[in-house]
Amino acid sequence: MTELTKILSRPEARHRYWHIKKEDRNFFPENYEIFKMEFDRKTYDMKINHKDDIMTGQLYERFKFLEGDRIIVTKKKNGLYELEAPDTKLYPSTE
Repeated sequence: MTELTKILSRPEARHRYWHIKKEDRNFFPENYEIFKMEFDRKTYDMKINHKDDIMTGQLYERFKFLEGDRIIVTKKKNGLYELEAPDTKLYPSTE
């Protein structure tokens, strides 16, 4: 599998994490192993905790992930992951 698509649940959106299902767990590195994820022209250091959750608070810097939003994570050949969030909204600018 080189692509994982997920629809965010209410708790995932509210508490800023994504739970990885058991059948999708092999898509990502081992728990606590840092991996790189590109999103919005930035690269983030991510890791999966002991509950198989990816803590995503740092992605909320400019974007707001809501219940029902679709995320698409693609695994690249060089071990890099790329995130697409076609339903996710940009926070309104405060400038």
